[in-house]
Amino acid sequence: MIINVLFVVMGIIVVLLASFFLFPYQFLKCLTSILRYTIYRADLITETEIPKTGPVLLASNHVSPFDALIIMALTKRKIHFLMHRRFYDAKYFNWMFRKCGVIPVPPSFHSKKMQEFLKTVQDVLRNGEIVCAFPEGGVSENGLISNFKNGIFQMVPDDIDVPVIPVRMGMLKGSLFTIYNGRIKYMGKRSLPMPICVVVGKPLPRNISSFDLRQTVSEMGAEIEQRPAKGEKVLHYTFLARAKKHFFQKSYYDYGAKDGTTNFSLLLRSLIISKLIRRLPAYNDSDLIGVLLPNCVNHAAVLFGILFADKTPAILNFSSGEETINKVVNFSNIKTILTSKKFINKINLPVNDKMIFLEDVVPQVTKGMKISTLLDVLLLPSYFIMKKYAPKNMYKLDNNLVILYSSGSTGMPKGVMLTHRNLQSNIYSFGRTINWTMKDVLVGNLPLFHAYGFCVCFAFSAVHGVKVVYLLSPLDNQALCDCVDKHKCTILTATPTFLQNYMRRYKKGQFDSLRLVITGAEKLRHDISSKFHEMTGLEITEGFGCTELSPIVSINLSQSFFRLGKEYGRKGSIGAALPGIHVKIVDPETFEALPPDTPGLMLVKGGSVMKGYLNDPENTAKVLRDGYYVTGDIATMNHEGYITITGRLSRFSKIAGEMVPHELVEMSINEVLQSDARVIAVTGKADPKRGEKLVVFYASDNLDPAKMVEALREKNLPNLWIPKADDFIKLEAIPLLGSGKVDLQKINQMAKEL
Repeated sequence: MIINVLFVVMGIIVVLLASFFLFPYQFLKCLTSILRYTIYRADLITETEIPKTGPVLLASNHVSPFDALIIMALTKRKIHFLMHRRFYDAKYFNWMFRKCGVIPVPPSFHSKKMQEFLKTVQDVLRNGEIVCAFPEGGVSENGLISNFKNGIFQMVPDDIDVPVIPVRMGMLKGSLFTIYNGRIKYMGKRSLPMPICVVVGKPLPRNISSFDLRQTVSEMGAEIEQRPAKGEKVLHYTFLARAKKHFFQKSYYDYGAKDGTTNFSLLLRSLIISKLIRRLPAYNDSDLIGVLLPNCVNHAAVLFGILFADKTPAILNFSSGEETINKVVNFSNIKTILTSKKFINKINLPVNDKMIFLEDVVPQVTKGMKISTLLDVLLLPSYFIMKKYAPKNMYKLDNNLVILYSSGSTGMPKGVMLTHRNLQSNIYSFGRTINWTMKDVLVGNLPLFHAYGFCVCFAFSAVHGVKVVYLLSPLDNQALCDCVDKHKCTILTATPTFLQNYMRRYKKGQFDSLRLVITGAEKLRHDISSKFHEMTGLEITEGFGCTELSPIVSINLSQSFFRLGKEYGRKGSIGAALPGIHVKIVDPETFEALPPDTPGLMLVKGGSVMKGYLNDPENTAKVLRDGYYVTGDIATMNHEGYITITGRLSRFSKIAGEMVPHELVEMSINEVLQSDARVIAVTGKADPKRGEKLVVFYASDNLDPAKMVEALREKNLPNLWIPKADDFIKLEAIPLLGSGKVDLQKINQMAKEL
């Protein structure tokens, strides 16, 4: 019996080996079919069917060394892939590449060989076959779409009609393998099967540029990822399923507490809170429940509790002051605010009749409530728990997950409606590029009323289970340094201003565990970046985002996953758009797309674009345009997609017919001063001679206006960018919002009153 089985096994092995050596292309196609339903869960979306006959040129981005295997599944026809000569000549695989019809690409500096290569491709197309090119010239080492090289259309013969069809390869949660230093490198453990989405776009015109081809592939990815992924659940359902699977895993920690909170404990607490919320007198009066709490595990439990109670949390900015909070609450029709007496007293906020204190509610928990909830968690599957606790929003990914409020730097804060799909789309985009593992530890310093804080310090851990350690205040500089050291945190996010404060308290060795430091919300000064590098050996990675975009759009990532935190992508850039997010630069007046390296208005498309502003259709219509969010930022984009912001459209002065960016003038003055505090604010004021002039408010005893003007001239700033000494106005302090940003509304009003 055993001998018979061995003969059968040996026979199968012989047949497989014979098939591989005799018919490698067909063998690989069979392997592709197996991979699609084992390691990968491939979702193939075709906006255009690949023709069953005739020549076709496919142009795809390149995210993995095995993209060709997935592309094979797009058609029954044979595809001739282009491959760089150094890989094609690999000792043990060259015979297979030749048999599979792979076409080697010579180095670009060999002009004669390049001409021969182009002729070979054209002959294959004239024979009515399919060719697939990867215009990036290699696998993306950081998960982003890089520069599409010129020459793709030189492959197309002039004498025949060849449809050029774009293909977008998208790894939803990263890839198993990448290329690093010319070798295939394993990316680390991933959950299997790994979702992958492949989109086949519509044929392109022959006169399209390589940059526009890249933009087309990028936009295809953004449009597809506006749709929910297969099997995607609302955030609290995702947390519930993960908690049920990993009862004793600890994801949420309070700095200063003895230990973290297990998923089991947090889930129990959240479900009990949901029962208490349903008993509140105003439960049926509004879909929103206000939240006014500091960063802590209890805050996370309250957020989950609100979601399990089939309501939407509206997280209030406790630093914005009583007047602003009351306006926001009334405008949003919030009838209940969950908060804490201890916290309200600490921030000196007056009590009002809408506040429900956790200290008063918790004693209402009965023994019966605890036992019934415990039995639900232990005995019921996740589906039935959701059905019992949160049936209304169980599957509705387009329902609001949270209401967050814009900073209000230019007026009244607006309520930003972010859906489950918005946040989860952003989480997947962010996660794919930072190469996270379960060994990572996030610093929970940014308040959860802040979009970045909510996404990375709450929702990211809810989805993936990555450990986050909460700090009660981002202003507690000593606590942050100690927290990073004690918990061996690996990822820190902060504004440049906050980071400067942390650097003052930093002691050598406290940041040794960090592998990635990301800043945003304001322009990163070169002197801060240089000083941080000297202190820690890490390079600060600058990013960009806003509340309306859930919030992360781009991060100035290094060229490889394996160099994260040790180098950045492009000096002065905010990076390229994350996977599944599309950015384009347009003329501010006509909204026509602009060529690379041309300043214009930045628009963003993707699954992370907000649903709209709460109770404000007029302002929503102003910023949502044909699926894009109009950021209001003026920026340029190079051929590789790296974006450089020059300022806000609202933060320019038109002087003598030219646009002068306030933020860049501010940054130049700050670089001269090298101040650790926020002491400069630049704005504009009407001027009868030149239309506008610059006004510089400053709060520093070390600034001499006449000397500063000379210093700016020595930095070779354009003359129109240099304010006059008479237009420097001294203040006791620069007016700031609770978020740390300059209160632009107040600054502009002060300039008008001069």
